[in-house]
Amino acid sequence: MPAAEPQTRPPQATAAHARARTARLFAQLRHSWLAKITGAIGVVWLLTLLPLLLGHAPLAWTGVARFAFTVAVFVLLVRVAFLLTSETLWLLRNRLILAYVFMGVVPVVLIAGMLAIGAYMFYGQYAAFLLLNDLTQRSKNITAVNTLTVRELERHPDRSSDGAGLSNYYASYYFPRGFGGVHSYFYDADGKPQSAAAQALGSPSSWLAPGFSGVIASPTGYSIASYGATGNGGERVLTLYSLDTRSLNSLALQLGHVSLVTFSASAGDPVVASQAGGLASSQPLPPRTGWFDIQISSLAFVPVTDWKTGAQSTILATINTRPSTLNARLFASLPSNNSPLTARWPLFLLAVVGVGFLIIEAFALLAGIRLTRTITGAVNDLYVGTEHVNRGDFSYRVPVRTRDQLAALEISFNTMTSSIQRLLAEQRQKQRLESELTIAHEVQAQLFPRTPPSVPGLEILGRCLPARMVSGDYYDFLQLSPTRISLALGDISGKGISAALLMATIVAAVRAYQPSLADLTLSAAAPRGGSARAANDDDAAPARLLERLNNQLFHSTPPEKYATLFYAVYDADRRELRYTNAGHLAPVVVGAHGSRRLERGGMVVGLFENVTFDEDVVQLESGDLLAAWSDGITEPENEYGVEFGEQRLLQLLEANRERPLQEIMRTVLNGVRDWSGAEEQADDITLMLVRLS
Repeated sequence: MPAAEPQTRPPQATAAHARARTARLFAQLRHSWLAKITGAIGVVWLLTLLPLLLGHAPLAWTGVARFAFTVAVFVLLVRVAFLLTSETLWLLRNRLILAYVFMGVVPVVLIAGMLAIGAYMFYGQYAAFLLLNDLTQRSKNITAVNTLTVRELERHPDRSSDGAGLSNYYASYYFPRGFGGVHSYFYDADGKPQSAAAQALGSPSSWLAPGFSGVIASPTGYSIASYGATGNGGERVLTLYSLDTRSLNSLALQLGHVSLVTFSASAGDPVVASQAGGLASSQPLPPRTGWFDIQISSLAFVPVTDWKTGAQSTILATINTRPSTLNARLFASLPSNNSPLTARWPLFLLAVVGVGFLIIEAFALLAGIRLTRTITGAVNDLYVGTEHVNRGDFSYRVPVRTRDQLAALEISFNTMTSSIQRLLAEQRQKQRLESELTIAHEVQAQLFPRTPPSVPGLEILGRCLPARMVSGDYYDFLQLSPTRISLALGDISGKGISAALLMATIVAAVRAYQPSLADLTLSAAAPRGGSARAANDDDAAPARLLERLNNQLFHSTPPEKYATLFYAVYDADRRELRYTNAGHLAPVVVGAHGSRRLERGGMVVGLFENVTFDEDVVQLESGDLLAAWSDGITEPENEYGVEFGEQRLLQLLEANRERPLQEIMRTVLNGVRDWSGAEEQADDITLMLVRLS
C-alpha cells in the first residue's frame, strides 16, 4: 500500500488542545475543596483586619487566621504545581524530555559539578600544601643555619665576637636571593644577651629549650625561629627569619598571592600593632591564561608559638592562586623542551578525554532529541489518526516517516483503517444484497401455493424450508377443474440466487403449459403399468409437458443447470393419478396394503435436448397417503455420518398415516432436524403430502 502524504496536526488543533487543557486546569482548581477552604480562611482573615482599619485593637486571633491562611495558600500552591506538572506531562514528548533530562543531562551535570568542585578543592589543598611545605623548608633552612653557626662556635670559641657574620655566611647558602630577613641573636649560658640586638629582643623565656624550631610570635612580628646551644653549655644562638612582605613575596613567587590573617591587637598581644590587621604579599595575582584559569582561594593553618609564654596557637594563611601557576609546580618534573604540550601532557590528555566525552554527550543529546521527536511524532500521528477514526473518517492515513517498529505500528494502523473501510463497504454491499434477497424471498414466497385447491375427498399440504434466503426447491399444486388438480415437486441444481431464478422459470413454464390440460380426459383403457399416453390428448399429457419444459430449459439455461421434477394430474371422479418423474426422488403412496413408489418417467430436464418421458396411471383408494420430497429430507447426516434415509421416512409415514397432515408434516420435519442436530440447515427441505379420504 503506498505511503500516504505526510499530514501534521494543524496549529489550530494544537492551540485548541492547549486551551482545552488550560480550561480543564482552571476547572479543577475552581471546583477543588482546597481552593474553597483557602478562600474561606482568607475571608476570615480579612474580617479580622476590620477593627485595625477602624482604629481599634486587632482581634486576638488575627495572627492565627493569618498563619492558617499562609498554610492554606502554600498547600494550594503545591496543588497548583502538581496540576501544572500533570497537565504538562500529559504530552508524551514532555515526559520523554523529562526522562532524558533525569537520565542523561542531570548525571552529566552532577558529574561535571563534582569534577569542578573536586578540581577546585584539589588545587586549593595543593596550594595550601605548597605554602606549608615552603614554610617547613624554610624552617629547616633556618635550623641548618643555626646548627652550623653553633657548631662553628663550638670548634672556634674565639669567633664568638663574629657570630653574626657566621650566621650571615651560612644564610647566604640557603637563601641565595637575599637573606636580609635572617638574623641571629647570641646569649650566654644564663640567657643574658651578648649584643644590642639580642638585648632589644629580650632574653629567651624559660620555655625555650635548645633544639626548638618553628614559627613564633615575637614583639617584632611573626618569624621562623631556631634555637640552639653549644655542647659545652656555653653560648646559645637564636636565629630568626622574619615573615614580612619581602619574605611573603618570595613565598608567593610560585603560588600567587599569600596573606597571613591576624586578629586585632589588644593588651598583652605579642603581635605589633602594625601587623594587627594582617600581613600580605605585595605581588599581584598572575593574569588568566585561559577560560578555565580561574582564581582559586584556599586556607592553610600555620602553628605559632608565643615568644613570651610558649603557648601554642594557629594563624590563618590565605592563598589566592590560579591553576596555571600551580600546574607549573605540579608538572615541574616533566621535560618541557620549551613546549607546553610536552610539559603538561597529562592536562592535554585529560582535556582530550573531556572533549571526547563532551562530543559523545553532544551526539547523545542530539540522538536523544531526534529519538524523542521520532517517538512523540509517531505517537502524535497515531493520536490524530485515532481522532479521525473516532469521527468515522476511515479514509485518513497516518504518515510513515521512519523504518522502525513505530513505522510498522503506523503501517498496521493504516492497514487496519483500510480494512475497516473495506469491511464497511462490504457490509453496505452485503446489506444491499440482503435487502435484495429479502425481496427475492418475499417474491419467491408468492410463487408457492398459499391455499390448497378444493377437490372433493382430497387433502393437500406442502412446505418448503429454504437453507438460505431463497430456495432451489419447488412444489406446486394447481386446480385444473372442479375435480382435477395438478401436483408438482422439483429440485433445482445448485443453491442460492441462480437456483431460485431457475425455479421461478420452471414455475412460470409449468403454469403456462398447464391450461391445455383443462380438456384432458384420462383414458380408462390405459394399460396398468404401461404407457398411458393417448393419441388424442398426447399434447396435454404430463410426459408431453416435461418434454416441452426440457427443451425450453436446454435452450435458455447454461449447460450445467438442470432440474429434477415430479409432475402428476389427479382426477377425483376416477380416483386416478397420472404422473411422470424426471429424475426426481420417487414419491411414495402409503396405503392400507403397503407402499408403492412412483418411479416411471425419465432423466432430468434441461440437460439434453429432445428427451422423451414415460408416464403411468395409479389408482388411489380411500386412506392412501401420497408423499413427495426433496433430498433435503433424506440426505441429512447425524454426528456419525449416517444419513436419515428413505427407510426412516417411510417408517414415519406408515406409522402416522392416519394422523392429520399437519401432525405428519411436523413429525417428519422434527425427525429430520433431530437426526442432523445441526443448527444450520445444509440443504433446502421440501415435503408435499396428499391424502385421499
